[in-house]
Amino acid sequence: MKIATLLLAVLLFPAATLLSQPPQKDVPAELDSARTALKGALNDLQHGGSDWGGHKAKAMEHIQQAVGELNEAEKFAKQHNAIK
Repeated sequence: MKIATLLLAVLLFPAATLLSQPPQKDVPAELDSARTALKGALNDLQHGGSDWGGHKAKAMEHIQQAVGELNEAEKFAKQHNAIK
């Protein structure tokens, strides 16, 4: 019985600790860095000369979509108390 109780405590304690942790305070630095890099790439493409057969414009659309997805991810995290 003591072994079973000890085993149960060992298994449940880490789960309880993980569930009780407060939300992260800010957006992770890596996400901010990614957003900054994407915006920098967009700026570079905007000032990068010719349109390259429409491929540059398509790349810019994808970058704008990626930035939008990061914004939505941040919004979701705030709504679900993952960040403040």
